[in-house]
Amino acid sequence: MSMSMGDMPAGSMSMGDGVPSLFTLQKMYWAVVGSVIGAATLVNVLDRVIASHRLRDSSLTPAKPKSLFFNLYATITATAREVSYATPQPLQLRGLTIHFPPLGPVLIMLANLIVVMVLCFYKLNTLDPWAWENIGYRTGFIAICQLPLIFLLAGRQNIIGFLAGMSYVSLNWYHRWVARTLWLTTTIHMGFWFRDWGRWNYITYQLYNDPLTKRGFAAWVILTFIVITSFAPIRRLSYEFFVIQHLVTFLGFIVAVWMHAPDEVKTWVWIPIGLVVFDRVARYTWGAYANLAIFHRKNTSNALWAHSATFTPLPGNVTCVTIENPGIRWEPGQHVFLTCHSVVPLQCHPFTIASIPEDNKMKFFIRAENGGTRRFFRYASNSDSLLGNGQVMSGKTVFIEGPYGSIRPLRQFDSVILLAGGMGATFTIPLLRDVVSAWKMDSNDSTQIPARIARLTATKRLRFVWVIKSRSQLTYFDSELQSLLTDVNECRGTRSNFEKEIEVSIYVTCDEKLDPPFSVSLPLQTQSPPELETFTQDEIKNISEKDNISIHSVSSKSTSTPGPVATGRGCLPGGGCCCTTQIEDEEISTTCACTCSGPAPVQSDKAAPDAKSHRSEDPTRKTIISPNIVSGRPTPRTIIRKVLEKAEGESAVVVCGPRGLADDVRRSVVSLSDERAVHKGTGAQGIYLHVENFGL
Repeated sequence: MSMSMGDMPAGSMSMGDGVPSLFTLQKMYWAVVGSVIGAATLVNVLDRVIASHRLRDSSLTPAKPKSLFFNLYATITATAREVSYATPQPLQLRGLTIHFPPLGPVLIMLANLIVVMVLCFYKLNTLDPWAWENIGYRTGFIAICQLPLIFLLAGRQNIIGFLAGMSYVSLNWYHRWVARTLWLTTTIHMGFWFRDWGRWNYITYQLYNDPLTKRGFAAWVILTFIVITSFAPIRRLSYEFFVIQHLVTFLGFIVAVWMHAPDEVKTWVWIPIGLVVFDRVARYTWGAYANLAIFHRKNTSNALWAHSATFTPLPGNVTCVTIENPGIRWEPGQHVFLTCHSVVPLQCHPFTIASIPEDNKMKFFIRAENGGTRRFFRYASNSDSLLGNGQVMSGKTVFIEGPYGSIRPLRQFDSVILLAGGMGATFTIPLLRDVVSAWKMDSNDSTQIPARIARLTATKRLRFVWVIKSRSQLTYFDSELQSLLTDVNECRGTRSNFEKEIEVSIYVTCDEKLDPPFSVSLPLQTQSPPELETFTQDEIKNISEKDNISIHSVSSKSTSTPGPVATGRGCLPGGGCCCTTQIEDEEISTTCACTCSGPAPVQSDKAAPDAKSHRSEDPTRKTIISPNIVSGRPTPRTIIRKVLEKAEGESAVVVCGPRGLADDVRRSVVSLSDERAVHKGTGAQGIYLHVENFGL
């Protein structure tokens, strides 16, 4: 009697009339997988073509489809997005919040599961005891042919990611769920062999005496351990431990599978090994180029390594790591893996690059959590206390790997909405600065002859929202925000036909460590007195001399009166914390004075009738753009809707932050797309959504 898949004579044998051979079933699975990858590649190519076309379109609405084909493609895309972006409400269980993934990836993984199950049981009777051995054979063959897909989805140098235009971070979710599908398949494979042996009380004997069964059972145990430890709550307990044990158990699993599988299917084991070797060789080769000084002599003198970094402690247990003159180029929104053996030995962590290439330096803002990030902050704090007087300790040698990450270039969209929660601004602010820098270059080049054939950006309006817990976090990006707003003001001053729009809002949810009165000097134009409300074009050029204006109010647009106003949860009669208020509309919202948000807001002069009439009487005067500081929490739906109502082409919504914010934005985009009937005859334009994963 055959007792395992290793005793099978050949995978080419048929299991009945009209039933494909085992090898054919494996090829059918990969035909389906290849078709999906091909479709994703086609979409990626079309997106690139569209982006190139928009930047060469000289019309007033470059981000709007103008041909029958692209109108049809936009309609199909809008429908697919509504389905794929949909996200259920989180589930609350005894203080535990369970978040669900968006519907699109779930449907893809369900389709994969259905294909696998159909191939496993097609034309086989699971109730027939004489068919159990055949089911054991087939499920084993279907299980092992899934291995290459798992490793294709796992590598940082990702072939599927390159073809589909996706980051390995996004593909990692699929990697985990394909692995869980593999676990289910192997469990069925083992279960039907046990069921067949159980008729003769043969299970224990096989486990003790049959080497092939021992190896198969060992592979299943290791895979079970890998699946259990890959669940988020366990994975996040210790990132360093997870990485190490994942590599070790992977090696054990591959060895056990190789020893268990018959020779005729060992190819499916060698392919994953080859993919792992390719990934490592590509990473180490690129890492050597990026980090060895011999390739970057212009940046170093006689040093062996190309990069050194300074560590600076910031409020909120955040470390600012700065690398001057990095040896690699990157795109805004990308990240690298950073290693500093002298501070955190033998550890490598991914961090978003918070600067843009034009800065000629890499900047990272790293919040101290556990393990390596806490040791970074401790080192920075100790160095700062030892030196004092604002001195900077000499740089530590660091190693970088990357950059990684992928997002559709935002310059191709008519309107761009960027929402960030906390440290998520390290992802969105470089994207914001990149578009503004394109505005500035386009504005400068417009005065030169001959003009550039293609514009640098089709974006007409920008909306940036940053949600932070403490106003001390404003210091992370104060100079960057001021610089980009100054650039926009200068563009408006030098070009009379400059019609770009930008609006920046910063929501402070709570700041319990600060007591009123609160005032901090930041180079941000957050509250303009009447005499600074409007400027002539000549005065705009000198705005940099008037930058240092303190933040005294919670909102420069608020119309509330001093004193606590019960506008939301947490506002106490004596002036308690009311920062949890959901702000529906910044223009008309009222906020309250509380111990965690500073003094009461002051009525804005922007609403004064004489100011309005003054602006209307003198069209040559320009309003200075300034951030809006709001105490409370934003309502993403309202923010997104206002921008979409003005959009004259496809818009982009980008969010990076806690899971709750990301889910709220997803649901808002789906709801607005359905409400506005995007590309379904109403004239409403498409909405591209990018959600950057926050955390592990």
